[in-house]
Amino acid sequence: MNAYEELLGRLKDIDIIGQIGSLLSWDQEVLMPPSGAPIRAEQLAWVSKTAHERITDSRIGSLLEELECSEDLDDIQLANLRLTRQSHDRATKLPVDFVEEMAKHRSESLVSWTEARANDDFSIFRDDLAKSIEHARMKAEFYGYEDQRYDALLDLYESGLSVKRLDPLFSGLRDNVAPLIKAVVEEGDDPDLSWLTQNSWDIGAQEQLSQNISEAIGFDFDSGRRDKSTHPFCGGPNPDDVRWTTRYNLKDPFGSLFGSMHETGHGTYEQGRPRSLDFQPAGKANGLGIHESQSRLWENQVGRSLEFCQWSLPLWKKFFPENMEGVDAENLWQAVNLVRPGLIRVDADEATYNLHIMIRYEIEKEMISGNLEVDELPDAWDDMYDQFLGIKPSNRSLGVLQDIHWSMGAIGYFPTYTLGNLYAAQLLEAAKKDLPDYDGDVQRGDFSELLTWMRENIHARGSILEPAELIEEATGSSPSPKAFVEYLSSKVEKLYGVVA
Repeated sequence: MNAYEELLGRLKDIDIIGQIGSLLSWDQEVLMPPSGAPIRAEQLAWVSKTAHERITDSRIGSLLEELECSEDLDDIQLANLRLTRQSHDRATKLPVDFVEEMAKHRSESLVSWTEARANDDFSIFRDDLAKSIEHARMKAEFYGYEDQRYDALLDLYESGLSVKRLDPLFSGLRDNVAPLIKAVVEEGDDPDLSWLTQNSWDIGAQEQLSQNISEAIGFDFDSGRRDKSTHPFCGGPNPDDVRWTTRYNLKDPFGSLFGSMHETGHGTYEQGRPRSLDFQPAGKANGLGIHESQSRLWENQVGRSLEFCQWSLPLWKKFFPENMEGVDAENLWQAVNLVRPGLIRVDADEATYNLHIMIRYEIEKEMISGNLEVDELPDAWDDMYDQFLGIKPSNRSLGVLQDIHWSMGAIGYFPTYTLGNLYAAQLLEAAKKDLPDYDGDVQRGDFSELLTWMRENIHARGSILEPAELIEEATGSSPSPKAFVEYLSSKVEKLYGVVA
């Protein structure tokens, strides 16, 4: 066995450990009885500890040193070395007992967050959140950074991401999008939504609608499943077993539908990963920004288009015959594109969504720097919503407790959502150039050409390239907010007749 084959064997073992952990995590959020939480925390801690011990093994370091001297490696081999080096270096900087402590705490923190959110009581989650923040600060110190401590955390989710790169990005979006929102609020006329707000929307019918549309997009339910959870997510161990969840509300059918389309986007990406690279780092999805581009593409760019509404209207009428009486595609299109500042990030419209992310980004920067402590956090959250969106949460469940991410220790994750929005617009702009009848395809409910384009240009490329390189390869230009701003401005002008 040569050095590269030995390395791949060791990486396969590590990947299988991670797949086991993903199943335990999925079960914890979907099926596990409440009393199972303490033992599940121990199980996940063991999984995390074992994976950490494997990736930090000195033999992996020796194999990397040997292989990095080779001059005849192909692109996939180079990518596997680059990604393994990154994982090995990061892992060796974290003490084993610290990794085990973080894993155990994540399970405990998820339970306290769920209880706090259900009871609208921040104090239930307060101590666990304080520990999560402290863990994040310690992790950043272990990894090291050049400028700000927060940079070390951002880089975990998108290679090369930093405050220096993000500050101008959010500033640019705020300068272009905020005036658009203001113009709609002040000048635009809201559509008549009485057909939506004055009806109750059967949960079983919502489930059928979500299932039908996910199948139409191309999610393979022989290799995946849909379930319900408090916070929608996509997980599962491998492309043959991809699991996503959504949630339902009798008063709002859009939350479940677009949540389902969002997670379907993640799911089709996972199912489309290159099978020739199973268990290899190069075969994994390429960063969270790229992953989010796939979910945002289907949820917003496709799902909220007039053509999609024209195709899906018969399904709406099939599953909600009384509620949809007299509703046409134009009514549906206007309703799913309502621009109105709201409190909940996952329910936000395209125009306001990035402001939700900006608030979380600004708060995380302050938390990690030590300028904002945990007891100040709930009021700081409310104040920033008032400042940037002109609304203020009436309770903590609608405010600081709404997201699952901090309970999982995922600090530095939120900005990838905005990157996903920008990437999605840029990718669809490029795809349309290769798909001359794109609008007609969507209007007919034929999504195969678009999915195939994403399979070939994004999914099948795995992590062979860095995220920014992949976007440039797929679209012909480096990452930019230009396509997103143009797309959003054009849609708002058609819907509301206003121009910022």
